[in-house]
Amino acid sequence: MDTTTESRAAKQPFRVEIIDVLRGLAILAMIVYHLGWDLSDYRLIAVDVTVDPVWKAFARTIAGTFLGLVGVNLVLAARNGFRPGPYFRRLAIIILAAGVVSIGTYWFAPAAFVFFGILHCIAVSSVLALPFLRAPMWVSLAVAAFCFAGPAVLTSDIFNSFGWYWLGLSSVPPISVDYVPLFPWFGVVLIGVVIGRVVLNDRNRPLWTWRAEGWGTHLLTVAGRWSLVIYLIHQPILIGALTLLEPVLGPSQADLADQFTSEYNAGCGLNGYDEAACTAYSACILNRLGKEDGLLQAANRHNLNPRQVELWQTTEAECRVKTLPPNIAGGI
Repeated sequence: MDTTTESRAAKQPFRVEIIDVLRGLAILAMIVYHLGWDLSDYRLIAVDVTVDPVWKAFARTIAGTFLGLVGVNLVLAARNGFRPGPYFRRLAIIILAAGVVSIGTYWFAPAAFVFFGILHCIAVSSVLALPFLRAPMWVSLAVAAFCFAGPAVLTSDIFNSFGWYWLGLSSVPPISVDYVPLFPWFGVVLIGVVIGRVVLNDRNRPLWTWRAEGWGTHLLTVAGRWSLVIYLIHQPILIGALTLLEPVLGPSQADLADQFTSEYNAGCGLNGYDEAACTAYSACILNRLGKEDGLLQAANRHNLNPRQVELWQTTEAECRVKTLPPNIAGGI
């Protein structure tokens, strides 16, 4: 091979397959987490994954893996010098995908849409991390430590506005189904940069030459290479499948009626009404609403349409007048 051929080969895209495998594992774990989230939202499992500490730790591990690999990949992509074409093409794709996620989630859940999720964080971090590809590694570690400490020392009410939420320093966190702000998560990207510079600089390491063998690791490699596409399509597929299967997998009409009855009785009792009055109140509501086809299932999914909301509210008001004493402080 002549020097021209060698130079051309050195500039060819080079993939470290172990990175693809790790990204494949991360996207597989994300699918598992979102499946758990969806099952919880549909009340098909008894765990609320949004508050359960094990599920929360699982979600943060997944996000940390993706963001750490962002740093590693930036080092790998720049090993022969910064290449503007591939860099800006990849950045544009990520920005476009982040926009799709924001628009899609705003359509389905405007009160909790994704305005700065993991793709948004990856896009911004991919720009902010560029100077650290050549800076002394101790600088990267120092800035990473600052990012990790930021939420504890810099949180302030002045960041409690939409224009500042992306930093992650607000005293009142925003409501979003996917929120990955720069503090502390940019610190994870910088740790990835440091790991990349330490590990990828030595071409003699087995990491460079390892190749996936067997169908399992090969599938993970493919999933890692197509992780963005999988990320964009897996939730619609999961939600669509659960919507079709929920009548079979979901609670029966009787189970849902018992569940809502218990909730009404508990709330009624907390407002000072006696057991007999609360039982009559909940029975009045469920006797009426239970006759509406699919209404309890829609409420269980938090997916009532405007007509159903109006019917539910009207029924509660009528049953309140009919069954509950009017003079208890606080009412219900």
